[in-house]
Amino acid sequence: MRPGLAAVLLLVSALAWFGRPAPAAAFTAAQQENSAILASINTDRAKLGLVALRLDGRLAAWSTDRAAWMASHAELIHNSYGGSPCNLYVIEKISWYQCGEAVADSNAAPGLAAAAALYALWKGSPEHWALITSSSFNYVGIGTSYRAANRTTYASILFLEGPEHNRPIESWTEDWLNGQTVHWGWTAYDPLLQSHTGTIAGYDLGYRGNGGSWHLLRTNSPDVSATFRARAPGSTWQIEVRARDNAGNLSAWMASTTFTVP
Repeated sequence: MRPGLAAVLLLVSALAWFGRPAPAAAFTAAQQENSAILASINTDRAKLGLVALRLDGRLAAWSTDRAAWMASHAELIHNSYGGSPCNLYVIEKISWYQCGEAVADSNAAPGLAAAAALYALWKGSPEHWALITSSSFNYVGIGTSYRAANRTTYASILFLEGPEHNRPIESWTEDWLNGQTVHWGWTAYDPLLQSHTGTIAGYDLGYRGNGGSWHLLRTNSPDVSATFRARAPGSTWQIEVRARDNAGNLSAWMASTTFTVP
């Protein structure tokens, strides 16, 4: 079977919420292919001064299902599992502004050879290159599937421009104990995306004394520090913080050092 490729870029907008992802099987050769293709994409994007596309687990599962559909039908097509990529996003109820897909097949040996051959096809096609080097897409999913009957690997790359949906990353900036005063400071950020990078909207703050229960002290506060003064000698104090961004994503609670007042 002759190696082939196809691309689609649809600019219809839709808004929905995340639904159930489809199941996907993982194989060693497929994992090698997916990792190598993602690395090639982001290496080329970096050379052009673009931000790396972030791997989205939902897109990866659906790309794998679409590749498996093409392998089972021995057909290179965009209207595979879930229909068109935009239709799939609507069915699966995720928020999106722009969608796209690149598909290809190759008779190269499964694994790194197939990954290199597939990526060369996409890179050599202007419409595929436009998808790979888009300044709008921020998430990607890659899936491959091998059909032994014709010794062909089928591949799908799903592209998404959507809102930030990952948790903010937070860290402590300082903590100290001075006499009967205890102090903590913190910060958080959303990792950079090509588009729609989130910004931190505020922090939730909880505390506990003497190893007791946690109590909520502040909700969605802009404060990035807390100071407890005039604490009783021998008492212990600890806080926990979580960040929230402007897309509504919450970080995990981050527990501080526990200080014992002298």
